[in-house]
Amino acid sequence: MSEAKMTIDDEFKIWLSKTLDAKFAAQEAAIREMLLSLATAGFEQEISKGAGVASMPLSEISDLVPKMELEFGEKDDKESETGSPGVQAPVPRLGKHILSEKLAPDPPFKVFVKRSLDSYMSLVVIINLVFIAAMTEFQAAQADYGLGMAKHAWHGVSENTFEVAEYVFFSIYFFDLVVRIIILRKEWYYDRIEGWMYLNMFDAVLVMINIFELFALPALYMGDQHQNATPIRVIKLVRIIRTLRIFKTVSLFRQLRILVGTCVASIGALFWSMVLLMVLQIGFALAICQALQLFIADEREELADRLEMRQYYGNFLKTVYTMFEITFSGSWPARVRPVTSKVSGWYAIPFLSYIALVVFAVIKIVTALFLKETLHSAANDADMMLEDSERVSKAYQNKIEGLFRLADNDGDGLLTLQEFMETMNLRSVQHYLKVLDVTVNDSRILFDILDDGDGLVTITEFCQGISKLRGNVKPIDFVTLRRENSRILKECRHTSKDVRHFGQMLRALLNSNLLGKFGAASSPLHSQNLVPCEGRESTASFEA
Repeated sequence: MSEAKMTIDDEFKIWLSKTLDAKFAAQEAAIREMLLSLATAGFEQEISKGAGVASMPLSEISDLVPKMELEFGEKDDKESETGSPGVQAPVPRLGKHILSEKLAPDPPFKVFVKRSLDSYMSLVVIINLVFIAAMTEFQAAQADYGLGMAKHAWHGVSENTFEVAEYVFFSIYFFDLVVRIIILRKEWYYDRIEGWMYLNMFDAVLVMINIFELFALPALYMGDQHQNATPIRVIKLVRIIRTLRIFKTVSLFRQLRILVGTCVASIGALFWSMVLLMVLQIGFALAICQALQLFIADEREELADRLEMRQYYGNFLKTVYTMFEITFSGSWPARVRPVTSKVSGWYAIPFLSYIALVVFAVIKIVTALFLKETLHSAANDADMMLEDSERVSKAYQNKIEGLFRLADNDGDGLLTLQEFMETMNLRSVQHYLKVLDVTVNDSRILFDILDDGDGLVTITEFCQGISKLRGNVKPIDFVTLRRENSRILKECRHTSKDVRHFGQMLRALLNSNLLGKFGAASSPLHSQNLVPCEGRESTASFEA
């Protein structure tokens, strides 16, 4: 009986040792995976939840995440079905990117209508502008030929050529409008992410004007088309405003979009700067105009000089316009020299004072103010920050992938320890990693960090791991590691309690089996002494 009991205790020790080893190996793998998948946004949200989430088991937390996503998705679906577009609050620019990632993806053709179609239509707008410019040159050449200033008009081109082109462009615009209305439906005039689609409405207005121009006006003025050509051409020029769509769709105009956004953000500074400059110009114009009126009215002076002074400083409005030219055009010598040479040299004092104060000092201050507003607007623009971050991240990802391909000698997409060590020990690779803001002190430790336990490093593990090791350690990393360690310790305590409980159950089971097997052959006193003895021995072996 004692030999059987010792055999059972040995087997229990071996089983318990293997179980604990497997448990701690799983915890070690979880720590390694956590270190390689640090996500700042997720951890900040996790920290803000308090100690309640930290005290939850990992299984409950992992079960909680998909439930939250499911509830959020169902809520969005209900809002999209029952919500009214008119009562929804406008989405901030940063929220547009977040909401676009959370919403269900659109069908491929709808995505094409929302994004790629704008680029193609922008190209059509540019071509249309070229035709409008050519038509304007054709009309100017016809006018020069009619005035006798040109020997001949354009050869091979007639007005009918441009008229046919107008109908072709109108067909494209009309088809674009119909396709957008059919595919987008309510999103044609209101989108949950973009808000009210003013450009689509404006396109509809332009198409209506185009219909009135190409079909209604010719029907109204069948015999007087040439007499009414001027208003028709003016209506055609309205379509030039369609080029504003390029600023939103063509990446080539990204810097122009920044400039436009900066001008809109700096409208307050622009207004008060113009107010200051107008006050200075009006005050100086009043003084100069009143002073020169004596010279203009003096009949003893030369008539040509008096007329010249009257041309620039004859009244208040003329003087204000002259001061505007002096301030902004840089032509102040041509406007000041006649006054100082033909009227009096003493006028150089007020003019030079104005030029030094306003043209040099105030204009420079206003320029610096606009530069400050430009930098501030560009730095705080959420869209620009996201675009810059995505562009930098993509470039960094390409560099890391290139390094992985250089290290992968056999080209199987996996790095072994030997391939990794050979590449990382190269001086050029270490220098390249320093350029990428990654410091590698021990290649073997780095391989163990990147490896998920299979002895191989994939391109995903390599790129994610190197990206996480970039730069210095952040405070959020320490806080996150501390919280994860606390969570793992709590898991270990729960595991220890479960193991103790399992040991007690196993000990009770062994005692009951032994009592049932030897109860008939043993005395009651021996059976009573057997239970505490086995309990003490099992407890001692478990504690050991």
